[in-house]
Amino acid sequence: MGYLANFMVYTLAMIGVIAIALIVFKKANSFGGAGKSKHLKVIDTLSIAPRKTLYVVSTGREKFLIAGDVGNTTLISKLETSAKEIEPAVCETNDFKETMASLSKAKSSYMDKSNIGIKSSLLSQSRQEHSVLKNLAERMR
Repeated sequence: MGYLANFMVYTLAMIGVIAIALIVFKKANSFGGAGKSKHLKVIDTLSIAPRKTLYVVSTGREKFLIAGDVGNTTLISKLETSAKEIEPAVCETNDFKETMASLSKAKSSYMDKSNIGIKSSLLSQSRQEHSVLKNLAERMR
């Protein structure tokens, strides 16, 4: 019985030490914690290479594109504030049949030959955006 009692005491002591360390860690981060700012907000991040990231940061009404690296941070440009925010797609109904019908209509309009000019211009715009991001990544290297 002595061995089991000692084991229980030491186990409970270790659990207590871990709990106290966790509480101290959480309190230390809540007072001077990183990421707490009244005026700055990171809107979006994009990892472009290992340890190289692009950030969109807002300060009030202004937005900036910032590149972060291991050793430095670089302001790339000030972003336009008149740009329209992109809203995420939200399914308004839960009816599976309606959702599938709308998807099949979208697919048939996509396959329509009369819209090829529009689709190719959208594809070229997507390629241009990709090349801009690729150029930014090359500049950071």
